[in-house]
Amino acid sequence: MPDLRQGCATGKNTEETMPADALVLFGAMGDLAHKKIFPALYHMVRHGHLDVPVIGIAGAARTDEHLKERVATVSSTRGARLIKKPWPSC
Repeated sequence: MPDLRQGCATGKNTEETMPADALVLFGAMGDLAHKKIFPALYHMVRHGHLDVPVIGIAGAARTDEHLKERVATVSSTRGARLIKKPWPSC
């Protein structure tokens, strides 16, 4: 099966053939995300294996700040350094 992320005509990515992938995580404030998914995503990023945006969906009572704090605790409890980059808000 051909790699659909590559342009068919030239074999290189163009603006029209760039991947439109994103990882959407429903329940981003849940226990499973905190204990398993966030650490796995963190290690994927550290090893250069995650090159798509990650979108976290949580309950209506949560804010972006809640999610940032939750993710920060995961990286700090795993003995990792959290790289402080601006988080885009919707």
